[in-house]
Amino acid sequence: MLRLSKTINKHRANIRGLSILKTKTSNDTNFEVGQVVEGFIVKEVRPVTDFQLTALRLEHQKSGADYLHIDRNDTNNVFSVAFRTTPNQSNGLPHILEHTTLCGSKKFPCRDPFFKMLNRSMANFMNAMTAPDYTFYPFCTENQSDYYNLMSVYLDAVFNPMLRESDFRQEGWRLEHKDVDDKSSPIEIKGVVYNEMKGVYSDNQQIYNEHFLNYILPSNTYGINSGGDPNVIPSLTHSDLVAFHHRYYHPSNSRFYSYGNFNLENHLRFLNDTFLKDCSADLSIKDETKVPNEKRWATSKRAHVACREDPMVPKDKQSSLSIGTLWSDITNTQETFELAILSRLLLNGPNAKFYKSLIEPNIGTDFSAATGFTDQTRDTFFAVGLQGLNKSDFERVESIYEDTIKSVIKEGFDNRDIDNILHSVELSMRHQTSNFGLQLLYGTLPIWNHDGNILDSMCVSEKIDEFKKKISNKPNYLQSLVDKYLLNNNHKLVMTMSPENNFEELRKENEEKLLKEKLAPLSNADKENIYQQGLELRRQQDAIQDVTCLPSLSINDLKKTTDSVPLIRENINNTPVFIFPQPTNQVTYFRSLINTSHLSDDLKTLIPLFCNVVTRMGTKSMDFRQFDQLVRKSTGGLQVSQSIIDSPRNLFNMKESVILNSHCLDKNVDEMFDLWKQIFTQVTFEDENRFKTLIQEEASSLANSISGSGHMYAMLCATAGINPIDAQRETYGGLQYISTMKKIAQIDDLKPIMKKLEKISEIILNKNTMKCSLTIVDNNSTAVKGLESFLNTISGNWDLSNEYNKIDKQDDNVKCFHHVLPFSVNYCAKALPGVHYAHKDFAPLKVLCKYMSSKYLLPTVREKNGAYGSGASLSMSGSIQMFSYRDPKPIETFEAFDDACNWVNNKKITIEELNEAKLAIFQGIDHPVAPMSKGNALFFNDMDQQIRQEHRNQIMNVKIDDLLNVANLYFSNTNFAKALIGPANNSINSGTNWNVTNHEDL
Repeated sequence: MLRLSKTINKHRANIRGLSILKTKTSNDTNFEVGQVVEGFIVKEVRPVTDFQLTALRLEHQKSGADYLHIDRNDTNNVFSVAFRTTPNQSNGLPHILEHTTLCGSKKFPCRDPFFKMLNRSMANFMNAMTAPDYTFYPFCTENQSDYYNLMSVYLDAVFNPMLRESDFRQEGWRLEHKDVDDKSSPIEIKGVVYNEMKGVYSDNQQIYNEHFLNYILPSNTYGINSGGDPNVIPSLTHSDLVAFHHRYYHPSNSRFYSYGNFNLENHLRFLNDTFLKDCSADLSIKDETKVPNEKRWATSKRAHVACREDPMVPKDKQSSLSIGTLWSDITNTQETFELAILSRLLLNGPNAKFYKSLIEPNIGTDFSAATGFTDQTRDTFFAVGLQGLNKSDFERVESIYEDTIKSVIKEGFDNRDIDNILHSVELSMRHQTSNFGLQLLYGTLPIWNHDGNILDSMCVSEKIDEFKKKISNKPNYLQSLVDKYLLNNNHKLVMTMSPENNFEELRKENEEKLLKEKLAPLSNADKENIYQQGLELRRQQDAIQDVTCLPSLSINDLKKTTDSVPLIRENINNTPVFIFPQPTNQVTYFRSLINTSHLSDDLKTLIPLFCNVVTRMGTKSMDFRQFDQLVRKSTGGLQVSQSIIDSPRNLFNMKESVILNSHCLDKNVDEMFDLWKQIFTQVTFEDENRFKTLIQEEASSLANSISGSGHMYAMLCATAGINPIDAQRETYGGLQYISTMKKIAQIDDLKPIMKKLEKISEIILNKNTMKCSLTIVDNNSTAVKGLESFLNTISGNWDLSNEYNKIDKQDDNVKCFHHVLPFSVNYCAKALPGVHYAHKDFAPLKVLCKYMSSKYLLPTVREKNGAYGSGASLSMSGSIQMFSYRDPKPIETFEAFDDACNWVNNKKITIEELNEAKLAIFQGIDHPVAPMSKGNALFFNDMDQQIRQEHRNQIMNVKIDDLLNVANLYFSNTNFAKALIGPANNSINSGTNWNVTNHEDL
């Protein structure tokens, strides 16, 4: 399960102004304040016109439980239950409890009903998450029967969990022999959360963020690690866990949330009758868990954090520095909204004050990890700094910080930048997504958790009007906020981080010391008990579970046909145009696909870099700052990305493309296409300093991404060994590309690369290989005329005989790759050749992968071996992939991968299990699609309704024998590839088939 990020990334939008699905509310708006409904009293009813919803606050009369319902005509309904959980130690108690509650309950006593419900539901989202001061359990589904099935499982899990000691040992931590069956093998510390947090502590950015939070808010619960410090987790006892649950998972400490168009009264009746009607209130719990405001400091403080060396970053550029100040109380929603705007003015984009002063001089590689406005804690805080620093530049950065603040107070902000931010809020309020209910929960829960007025927080227009009034009455209002919260704020933290040569050795020493301390007092009887407990846990993990207690949808609950998407095909200026009429809420969406297969290989390797910088370099008529200001004024941004698209009908056929993507309010269509015209006709690659800045940012971002997405990089590395298309993807987006960017970032003279990017623009920024798409309301002729004007302006003539090009199959040699990186856990992957999307075996292979994920890999690799995650999938490129995430036992994991075919043959698959796997597949197929994305499958992937319907029918018709046949045909293939990302491993590194890359040598 996920832990919430404690800081807001500089690219992340403010959730309280996020995208919506603007529709009419449903029928739950006739409740009145003071009315009692199914044991709940209505406390407040408020229409929120910004989002076309009605919010209702209720309170359960007997227990005091809090309830927020969002009445909105959205079919993707959401439910969540949350508890304020404020730990006082770094033993990971709330985090481990979150895991353990989902391991079985009184009504559903089978092991891990949460994971089993993943295959018995049509939920498009299921999870449980631990934040620094609360834990919550959300899900989303469009099916009403499914909704109540999941409610019953979730609520029984949190209110009536089994909390067995064996589950605590599996999910939290335990002492166990390395080989469970061998009493003579060494005893180790194991556990899912224990290994998860070891993985977290392998990431320098996570270490930095965690410590910054601990140091700037040290007095209360934020001063410890709610997820758990691996050195402290083994101090937690099962009795501590049970006592914490008994006290804090109480209805009086609960916050219930529902969203969508299902009937509220039914929700309340179900909740009251099943769980709450016999509960009594204990109001002391809320007082006990309440987080007070941090006492403001009289003087600023400093802190230093050690980290591991990062072989993907130059050795003299591995330090970070951040300066943070404590800001508003999160419950002051107006001030928090205004401070979020101030943060964006200071940080976002090339016109932002700190971007100019800190990023553009190229002192470091990018903003530091803790940079941003954090509004997830009781007291919000703001931080800014740099990573990729030399320690000798620390003082310089601090000096620049002070000078920047003073200049802001003196000069103020450009009104155009303020207007652009407000425009982005308006656009985001109209921009439609399929998960608005979930995003609204994320945005309101931190305020709600601290008893703030959550209904006020949703009224964005009122906050904008109030903000405009303030800056109108007091032109220097924003400067006064800078003076108050930045210049004259004694609650200031300056934190630095630098690598230590022996960091990993010290970590291992501490781990070994901890283990010795645990083993030292053990008697022979204690050790025998550890051995027996290990055997017993294994027996429980291997036991066949009776899942008949769990509710489930059936295949008959699924729709039989694929949804059709209205389409108008046009040919404008000899260019293919797809027009998708949709209810876009006065927003126009433009996409374009430009084929790049005709580029030379040396230019193709630079396409990802080209995409990253082409809209951020400026044009011949305006510099990058001026251009960025126009982009923010009129659009939601101009995005350019590279994509390699597989043919759904032919293996090893791919479409190499660059994708253009933008959206704007309907009234700004002409301005949006004018911006694209400038990119196509005037883009320039002449500002070397700007180019260097963008390269440093990209290289730094890529290097930081490995530990959090190691399984994705491992899968790509493995599939590259067996599939020529994935080999291309690895070159353009895998570890190979990260190494390439690392080298480019260290080049002094970048002019030759800039010349190549200019050459790419000359070749592809035209109509020669372009096709376009518009998603608009039915009668929006302005958007079509705007696109026509754009196409009339740019050069070229459509000349593309075939979008796809065939690539030669690779040899059948076994390939195994180990990328040695200084992590304390591993990421494993194995790849096997599969088939293309339209092949008759694609559907049974897809079902088999889903079946193996839940019935084999999850219990074997996660539950027994302690990895945080594991699974199998089938990619559109025709590659079968098995993977593990934050894995302490790579040898055992690869053995499990290799034994997959034998396991299937020895497993008696039931009809019920087959249908569960199919349901899990249809979760992905039938997930809600926002209007802006409808038609993407056709436009990008050439998947029309017929081929999607055929695929649907094939999945429906998969039989048990089909799974056995494809298992023996494909999973027994001796042509495979493996990849491992993680620390040096003597057992693997000594293997003759393994190619070892030590990234310290790159």
